[in-house]
Amino acid sequence: MGITKFTQETRTHKLWTPQNSEFLEVKNWLEENVVSNLRINRVIYEAENVLDKSILLEMLRVHETVVDTKTRSAIWGSVCAKVPKLPRELLYRRKRDNVDGVEEDSEITVTQKTCVKSDMRRVRQVNDNEDDGDDLDWSLLLPRDHYCELLESLQQVCLENNILEIFGYDHDFISSLTQQQIIRDINTVDTSVVAGFPVNVTGFLGNIERDADGLIVKAGAARHTWFTKINHTAVDKGDIKGEGAEVDSATYDWEQKFVKNMANTIKGKKNVSVYFMASSSYSKISDDIIWVDTQYIITGFVVMFIYVVTMIGKFNMVEQRPVLSLLGLSCVGMAVGVSCGVCSAVNIPYGLGIDDMFVIMQAWNNLSPQEQKLELDERVGCALKHAGASITVTSVTDFVAFAVGSTTVLPALRSFCLYAAVGIASVFFFQATLFVACLSVDQRRLEDRRHGLFWCWKLNNWTPNQCSQMDLCQIFFNDVYAKFLFLAPVKVLVLVVTLVLTCVSGWGLYNIRLQCDFIWFLPQDSYVYHFYLKERYYYQSYGRQGSVFFRNMSLFSELTNIEELTAQLKNSKIILDVDSWYDKYKLYWRKQGYEVPDPQQTEGEFLDQLSQFLYSPSGSPYRVRNFRFSSELNCTQKAPTVTFSSIDYRHTSLLTSSEEIQAMKSVRKTVRDMNFTSYVRAWSLAYGEWETNQVITEELYRNTSLALAVVFLVTLLFIASFVTSFMVVVCVVLTLVDVGALMHWWGLSIDTVSCFGLILVTGLCVDYAAHVGHTFMTKTGTRDDRARKTVSTIGPAVLNGGFSTFLSFIFLANTRSHVFQTFFKVRVFILLRGQTQPNSH
Repeated sequence: MGITKFTQETRTHKLWTPQNSEFLEVKNWLEENVVSNLRINRVIYEAENVLDKSILLEMLRVHETVVDTKTRSAIWGSVCAKVPKLPRELLYRRKRDNVDGVEEDSEITVTQKTCVKSDMRRVRQVNDNEDDGDDLDWSLLLPRDHYCELLESLQQVCLENNILEIFGYDHDFISSLTQQQIIRDINTVDTSVVAGFPVNVTGFLGNIERDADGLIVKAGAARHTWFTKINHTAVDKGDIKGEGAEVDSATYDWEQKFVKNMANTIKGKKNVSVYFMASSSYSKISDDIIWVDTQYIITGFVVMFIYVVTMIGKFNMVEQRPVLSLLGLSCVGMAVGVSCGVCSAVNIPYGLGIDDMFVIMQAWNNLSPQEQKLELDERVGCALKHAGASITVTSVTDFVAFAVGSTTVLPALRSFCLYAAVGIASVFFFQATLFVACLSVDQRRLEDRRHGLFWCWKLNNWTPNQCSQMDLCQIFFNDVYAKFLFLAPVKVLVLVVTLVLTCVSGWGLYNIRLQCDFIWFLPQDSYVYHFYLKERYYYQSYGRQGSVFFRNMSLFSELTNIEELTAQLKNSKIILDVDSWYDKYKLYWRKQGYEVPDPQQTEGEFLDQLSQFLYSPSGSPYRVRNFRFSSELNCTQKAPTVTFSSIDYRHTSLLTSSEEIQAMKSVRKTVRDMNFTSYVRAWSLAYGEWETNQVITEELYRNTSLALAVVFLVTLLFIASFVTSFMVVVCVVLTLVDVGALMHWWGLSIDTVSCFGLILVTGLCVDYAAHVGHTFMTKTGTRDDRARKTVSTIGPAVLNGGFSTFLSFIFLANTRSHVFQTFFKVRVFILLRGQTQPNSH
C-alpha cells in the first residue's frame, strides 16, 4: 500500500540544499510570487574567425533551421519568449536618413504618422543637441501619451541573443558586406535591429583579438541563445513533461526536436564546429545515463547469483542449491520493496546486502558432529544460536548508524539513510525468518536425495563425488591463512604495514578536496558535456549570475542605499559586473535635466517617473525581469506599489568550492551591512550548490562521528567487551581514513555523491569487524587459539559476503555515470580495506 504513494524527487534544491537555508527561503518565495517563464537553448560556434562572412552565413543557416523547427503541437513562434519590438532602432535610422517624414515600410501605423510628424521638429532639435553619442530615445522625444500609444501597436518578436541581431538576420545584406564592413558594424552597432534593445556584442564572442586601437578584429567563438517560455496555464492543469523544473509538454517536445535538428544540421561541417544544448538537455542526459547504466547492476546481480550458488552449494546434482540461492537473494529484493513501501507511506521521497545469508550458511556448515546428528529443526536452531547473535549485532549497528545519519540537514542524504535503515532491518528480518525456513525446506529436499533444481526428481542411487565435498574456501582459511597469520614475524609485518598504510592514508585524506562540478554527472561523450567544456573555455571569465532582491520595500526611501550597494558590488573583486536598473534610471532622467535623487521629490512623483522609465527603451528590459507590482503597470500612469525588485550582478570566474563559498558569504555580508529597512537578500541559482558545499563537510564529519559513537555503544551492549568494541571502532576509523585517501588518489573529491559512499563506509564496514569480534568472544582457549578459530569459523562468511557484493558492483567500472562510478570506486575501497583490517587485529 505504501508503494502506491512512491514518489521520486528530482529537483536539486529539494535534494541537496539544507531546508532551513537562505537560498531555499528566497527560492520558495520566488516560486510563489515571481513566476519565471524563460528557458535557454544555446549554440556555440567555433571557427578560426567567426566574424568571417562565410561563418556568419552558416550561423544564419542554423538560425533558420531553429526557426523552422516544429512538432505536432508547437512551432517556434508558439514556444518562444516574446518581447515588443521597440522603436529605438527606427529612430536610430531616421536621425541619419529621413527626419522629415516616415517611410511607408516603417513599423509605425498610419494612424500614428500624424503624431510622429508633428514631433519631428523636436526630434531634429534634440538630435542637434545630442553630444554623448547615444542613440535617440523615443520616450525622450514624444509626448507620453503619444509614446504609449505607439508602444501598444508594436509587434511582438521572439527573443534571441546573438551577433546576427545587428545584421537583422538579413541574408542578402550579410552577403553584400565586405569583411571591413563586418568588423565596423561589430565594433560600432550596439542596438538589435530585430528588437530594438541594446546589444552587447562583446558578450556573445569568445577568444577575442583586438588591434592596437582596441577594436575587435577577430574571434574564435560566438554564442547564440534562443529563449523559450513555460506555459504555466498548461503546467497548472498537469501538462508537465521532463525532469527537474516544471515545463509544459509543448515546450519540452520542441526543445527535444531542437536537439535532434541541431545534431542533423551540423553533420559534415568542416570550417565551423557547432556545440549546442537545450534547456532540458542536462536533466534528460544525466537521468537517462543512470537508467541506461542499470544494465550493469542487473549483470552484476546475475554474476552474484552464480557466485552464491557456487559458494553455498556443492558441485553435484543433489547438494547444489540454486533455488535456495535465488530465494536468499530475493530477501534483498523484498527488503527494497519494504523500504520503499514503508518510507513512501510516511511521505519520504526516494532520492542491501546478503552477508547474513553467508553467516547463516557458515554456521550451518560449522555444526559439530554431535549437532549434525540432531533432528532438522534442532540443527537449524543450533545454527541460529551461533549465527543469530552475529547477524543481530551487525544489523543493529548498521540500522542505528544509518538512523543517526538521517539527522543530517541534507534532504537527499537524510532520505538515503532512512531508506537504508529500513532496508537493513528488513533484510535482517527476511534472512532470519524466510531464508531460514527456505534452508530447512531445501535441507529436507537434500536429505531426501532430490535434484537441486528439479525437486520432483529423486535420485535413489546417488552418491556425492569426492571433488564436490572439498570446500576450498574453508581449506584456505583453516590450513593456509590461519596457519601463517599468527606467526610472530607475520604479526609484526601486519602491524607495521597497517601503521605505514595509516600514515600514508592520513596524508592522502588531508589532501582530499571539497569540489563538486555539475558536468561530472554528464557522460563525456554527450553533446551537452562538450557544450559545457567549450562554454568554459571561451567564456570562462563570465562567472555565475546572481541578484539582490528587494521585497515589499519602499524603493523611494532607500535610493541612497541602493546606489551605495551598487557601488560596493562594482568595487568588489569577486564581482565581474553589475546590471542595476537604478544606474540606467539616473542616466535616463539626467538627460532630461532632472536631479537624481531629488530631495524635493515625493514618492508619488518617483513612482510616476519609474513608470515612464520602465516603458522607455533603456528601461524596458528591467520591466519584466526586475520588477513586480501590487497591480498591473500602465504606461500612462504612475507605477503601483512595488512588491518586488532586483539588481543583477555576475561573479568573476571562481575556480574552487572554497572561493565560491567565500564569494557567496562576501556578497551576503555586503547586503546585510547596508541595513535596509525591509527584506533584502542576495540570491543566485548557484548559491544552492554552494550552500551544499558549505555544509557537506561539516555534515559528513558530524554524521560519521555520531555513527562511530553509536557503533561503539551498540557493539558494547551486544558483545559485552570494551576492548573488542573499541577494536571494532578502530577498524571502522582506519577504513574511513584509507577510503578517504584512496578517493583522493583515484581523482574523487568530497561531493554530494561521494558523501553517500562515505556514509556507507561507516554504516557497512562495521559488519566485517563486528562479525570477527563477536565470533572471537564466543571462542575459548588462549588468545591465539581463539583468533585462529575465529578466522576459520567466520572468515569464509566474511570473504563471501564482501566478494559477492564486489561482484554486484564490478561491472559499474564500465559505467559513464558519475554517480555509479563513484559508488563503484568507494565500494571497492570499502571491500578491500574491510576484508583486511579486521583480521589484522
